[in-house]
Amino acid sequence: MLNTIQSLAPCLFILSVAFFTTASTAATHPPHAISPSPSPTLPPSDAIALVMFKSKADLGDKLRFTASTSLNYCYWRGVTCLQGRVVRLVLEGLDLGGVFGPDTLSRLDHLRVLSLQNNSLIGPIPDLSKFFNLKALFLDHNSFTGSFPPSISSLHRLRTLDFSYNNLTGPLPIWLTKLDRLYYLRLESNRFNGTIPPLNQSTLQTFNVSRNNLFGAIPVTPTLLRFEASAFALNPGLCGEILHKECHPSQPFFGPLAPVATPPPPVGLGQNEQVHGVELAQRCPKNHKRTVVILGFSSGVFVLISSLLCFVIAMKKQRNQRNTAPTMASDSAATAQAAVVMRIEEENELEEKVKKVQGMQVAKSGSLVFCAGEAQLYTLEQLMRASAELLGRGSIGTTYKAVLDNRLIVSVKRLDAGKTAITDKETYERHMESVGGLRHPNLVPLRAYFQAQEERLLIYDYQPNGSLFSLIHGNVILSTHWVTTCPASWTRLDSVIPHFRFQFLSDLRLTLTMDSHVNMENLIISSWMIAWHISIEYSYSPG
Repeated sequence: MLNTIQSLAPCLFILSVAFFTTASTAATHPPHAISPSPSPTLPPSDAIALVMFKSKADLGDKLRFTASTSLNYCYWRGVTCLQGRVVRLVLEGLDLGGVFGPDTLSRLDHLRVLSLQNNSLIGPIPDLSKFFNLKALFLDHNSFTGSFPPSISSLHRLRTLDFSYNNLTGPLPIWLTKLDRLYYLRLESNRFNGTIPPLNQSTLQTFNVSRNNLFGAIPVTPTLLRFEASAFALNPGLCGEILHKECHPSQPFFGPLAPVATPPPPVGLGQNEQVHGVELAQRCPKNHKRTVVILGFSSGVFVLISSLLCFVIAMKKQRNQRNTAPTMASDSAATAQAAVVMRIEEENELEEKVKKVQGMQVAKSGSLVFCAGEAQLYTLEQLMRASAELLGRGSIGTTYKAVLDNRLIVSVKRLDAGKTAITDKETYERHMESVGGLRHPNLVPLRAYFQAQEERLLIYDYQPNGSLFSLIHGNVILSTHWVTTCPASWTRLDSVIPHFRFQFLSDLRLTLTMDSHVNMENLIISSWMIAWHISIEYSYSPG
């Protein structure tokens, strides 16, 4: 028995060492907890702003702004986007009942036109100072209260402002004179008081402050002199040259009454009765004449004053009739005029885009050309000096990762000269300008291009997660830490890609020649989209 125990001793020793080693390892490195499922990506900030506005301003649930459809917020009613950011929000005549909540729409820092007219919004107008790019603001025909919002003073690009037909109170701020781009200002049918600021902007073409409680002399400026009296009507306290109304009452027509004559001294009691009788006989006709003169004079004054009162009343009634008619006509044309102003804003924006495209025509062959609307963040020399890393080879070129000296990272596709030589320079430029203007959630945007002799380059945003091919076959872990792929789980995507290509091109309504090789090598995984929200890298095709 003792021999048996001695023979088993080494085995028991090895088992004990293994047990303690396992226990210490378990204590030092506890088993990995099951990682929770990745949380969904937050909606874009513009979508969050619209949903927050609806929650406070749309108590009747007229709008279909929901978190579940937030990725398609650019297609919501009244929303217009440019490069994925909201630039125009027009929600008119929807009977929105609620408040314009603070810190809701103010998140839309690219907004240029905001129109909430013809609704039932109440409460004060919130802080609008974050609308740096706002050009047109229509809040008329609501029930807003409070004073004139001071945040308007910081909107230096503002051209159109309409607060008419609300319940706003308080004075008109003097800093309205500093909005030097102001083109359209309507403040009628409120309860503003105080005096009118001396507006003298040469750009001001539409102006109306009628039906308020303004008072004092209207400033005589070249700008205000251009407007009719109807623009100031129904403000009882206003006066001045524009209204043809004096601001100070004139002197009375008649001077102060003459002092009353002192009565004659009484006759002494000791005088002769005959003398007394003669004096009485002489004074009676004088007193009678004096009474007649006074009565006649008083009657004349009374008739004259009555005539003047009747004349003033008749003139005031006639003036009110004249002022009321243009005011009613202006009310009926207010909506049409607002539409005209919004159309002018659209034309101005179109002109800006045209100017950008025209400016792009200046730098052609031999230099780096940025697509319309793109900021020139680097030069061709910086791009040539950048460190390059090969990312992959395609059917018509090779793609590199370029790190510029300012630490900016871009993707550069160098086109194969042999495959693109059949296309002349002008055709290439027209094609690149057309492609450079395309914007779509599933499209990697073209930022710039270059051509000189046989060298042609395309510059895109760098996508660190690589292509769908590398994600599937390389078992790549995305940098956003919310998806790890397994090659076996993606094998059926090859059959889906043709349908994806057809759906994408149909959705974009393209008439351009696109790269026909839509496969897993040029399907790029964006770092901010969810796993199935895939973008497509397009390239120039000479065919």
